[in-house]
Amino acid sequence: MTVAELADGPVRHRLDRRCFGALAAGGGDAGTIGELLAAEHSWRLVQLRAVLDAVAAVPDSVGPLPPVADAWALLVAAQGRAGAEVDRLILHPQVGTWAGYVLRRLRGSTVTAEGPLWVDLGYLHALAAVAAVRAGLDFTMRVPVRDGFVALPTLGGASVPTGQRWDVAEMYGAAGAATLTVAGARVRFDAAGAGTEGWFALPAVRAEAGGQTLAVTLDFLDPYRNLRTPTPPDLDTVAALDRWRVLLTQAWALLVRVCPQLAAPIARGLFSVVPQRPAERFRTMSASAGDAFGSMIVSEPEDAPELAVTLVHEFQHIKLGGLLHLTPLLRAEPAGRLYAPWRDDPRPLGGLIQGVYAFVGITEFWRAYRGAATGAAAGVAHFEFARWRQQVCLTLEMMRTLPELTEVGQHLVAGLLATARSWWDEPVPPELLTAADAAVADHRARWRLHHRLPAPALVDTLAAAWRAGTQRPDVDEPEPPVAADPDARRLDIRAVLQLWRITDPDGFERLGKEPQSVDQQVSGATQADLAQAAGDLAQAHALYLAELASDPASPGAWAGLGLTTAAVAPGPAADALRDRPELVRAVYRQVADGSPVNPLALAAWIGPHPTRA
Repeated sequence: MTVAELADGPVRHRLDRRCFGALAAGGGDAGTIGELLAAEHSWRLVQLRAVLDAVAAVPDSVGPLPPVADAWALLVAAQGRAGAEVDRLILHPQVGTWAGYVLRRLRGSTVTAEGPLWVDLGYLHALAAVAAVRAGLDFTMRVPVRDGFVALPTLGGASVPTGQRWDVAEMYGAAGAATLTVAGARVRFDAAGAGTEGWFALPAVRAEAGGQTLAVTLDFLDPYRNLRTPTPPDLDTVAALDRWRVLLTQAWALLVRVCPQLAAPIARGLFSVVPQRPAERFRTMSASAGDAFGSMIVSEPEDAPELAVTLVHEFQHIKLGGLLHLTPLLRAEPAGRLYAPWRDDPRPLGGLIQGVYAFVGITEFWRAYRGAATGAAAGVAHFEFARWRQQVCLTLEMMRTLPELTEVGQHLVAGLLATARSWWDEPVPPELLTAADAAVADHRARWRLHHRLPAPALVDTLAAAWRAGTQRPDVDEPEPPVAADPDARRLDIRAVLQLWRITDPDGFERLGKEPQSVDQQVSGATQADLAQAAGDLAQAHALYLAELASDPASPGAWAGLGLTTAAVAPGPAADALRDRPELVRAVYRQVADGSPVNPLALAAWIGPHPTRA
């Protein structure tokens, strides 16, 4: 289907069993991605048709720009001259982000919109103009100026300060070149990306390794590159482009070497990387969206392995987004939000499916990288593999029992679980396995302490029995409901500190010399957390008890106390703090009101969960 054939009706797309089986196991080759891309092309055309229909119901929507029909006619003409070029342009990820955003705006959905509607709709005019340049047409078109910048998707953009936030530029094109004119300024450029002063070409990276090629743009110009709301160009990124090129080349070589089966689909379906400023160490920021198939937002990484695993991570989301455009995976959402080991907040089932799919790929990368890495890098690979295989397996075991999954969703979870179970018997060095287990237990405990609310009647019953000095009553303990705590932040503290210790012993030692300032390097960490990560469990145990004396509600202190108690004094207290720390904390806060209570004695009295005793 082409832009000129939208009225002919939809094209039906189906994945064959082989392609779906590969996706359901967490994989998928270049051919599978080709099938998803064909469906995405049709999806994108449907989005464009929806925009045209929605605009027709909004009078004067294009303001000073030509009618949308004129832009559409230019796009159709360009496709008649250069169909393959226009097809690639329509598949440009930011076109999908724009279409989704402007449709929400046209339909009255909640969006963050600072400018007039015509500025957003004018992206279609810019898209048509780019198509005409690439097709070598002679044309004239007016396009929007946003914050002194004209953005032209897939080509680049021009800085044309006009003194106004929203303006219009005249664009003239002939024989594969064009001129932008606005407020006395004139910028020339061509389809190859060359231009006069004020022009910024969209930079490209081409990395080749092992017979596989990664070809992407580094997009810091398109207003729809950041998924949620239009964003001005980040021209400061120009200074970091060489570093991004080096890191992408190195990351691609590593990925092809250790995980060629994960690299092949990325080579076929990744088109755009949106650079961001560096995030906190070991807390990479990355994102992608279903509307933007083929694009990922990535914070500047520390090194090639960090970028390689991020490429895998986000492309897993991209694949699943393509599948979701073909079939639903759930028929409803569960009544309560769910635990996602990679998040601080409770998640809906749809979000959990996205997360677990991504982490199957992440775990597979660390599994493979263990065989190639040496020194500290090998330690990181073992630690991350052990941490995520446990979290992925536990999550999938829970998900497979949920009745809200469709039949396709059930097949997907079953396929992912089979992949995850295949990792389980692979050996991990004992010290790193222990560290990974501690990180898993700590995150789960912190999450429960933030988001699980014990039944008040249960807390009252246990508190009354404790005060009376009687035995712990035998009462039902239903799983507490989830009540999202908006203050939950940085629940991965234990893992981040372990990664510091493994990868940077000198840096970790420096943290230890100034423990009172550890949270300046690892947000949310305390001196007790640092002592625990360093292996000084007795000191950490004492520090957690001291934290609770001053802040009996502290989730970090209760979770840390559970970990250190399990190491220094295993038994009923450690079991209670492992199974439901939120219950121990709630009872403690009630009985300690006005009288000193030993939290470990109370935890031992409460004991393990009846079903695990």
